[in-house]
Amino acid sequence: MALIHSIAAFDKHGLQGIQSLQRDWSPYVVHFTSFAAMSRVRNWRLTDRKPTTIATKLREADDESLDIVTKIASSSALLSSSPSDKNGIAKCVCFSECNLPGLVGHSERYGRFGFVFEKTQLFKLGGRPCCYVAPEEYKAIAKIGRGQAASTAEGRLFSLANLYRPSSERQVQDFSHEREWRIFSDLDLASNPPRYVMSPERFLSKVGSLFDNTLVIPLDTLFTWGA
Repeated sequence: MALIHSIAAFDKHGLQGIQSLQRDWSPYVVHFTSFAAMSRVRNWRLTDRKPTTIATKLREADDESLDIVTKIASSSALLSSSPSDKNGIAKCVCFSECNLPGLVGHSERYGRFGFVFEKTQLFKLGGRPCCYVAPEEYKAIAKIGRGQAASTAEGRLFSLANLYRPSSERQVQDFSHEREWRIFSDLDLASNPPRYVMSPERFLSKVGSLFDNTLVIPLDTLFTWGA
């Protein structure tokens, strides 16, 4: 642990000092894109498992994701969508507050281009952390919030609830490792620019040209650097 950095953080604010001691905690959240493009990589067990094949599929997924990133830059917005239409969850943009090693793993599911925001910034815009609850609590929350608009506290509470069922005779469900946040609107990047953008290293220059004055973090370097 970086002791001197942690002590110095107390000079800014007592809470910041306490948080600096928790190295599995981050003041940032990240939205990755694109989940669809990563399907060819997520399903690697069903295909040729040779490293060369996996590396090729990862490059193909990155190429497809870059097209989405280019459209995001053109529209200057992250568009909301429902993560589960069948449950009536309001349209939202999803983020993860994982630490760096966790984010690298997270990107392998959701895409390797990430938009980084400060939690305080997102909270002011209505972003909130999700809660992970057992079926009985989920039913109680759904009773008051399902079908309610995201403009209401009840509707947001329901749409922030994730069913948590780590052991079950039926279907196991546990996505608590994603440490998810949601904001129930499109996110205008012109008025709310990301703090950083994450990108595969070979696209640093391209992504840098799409998002002026925003530091681009090479995702590959985060992986090779180590935890």
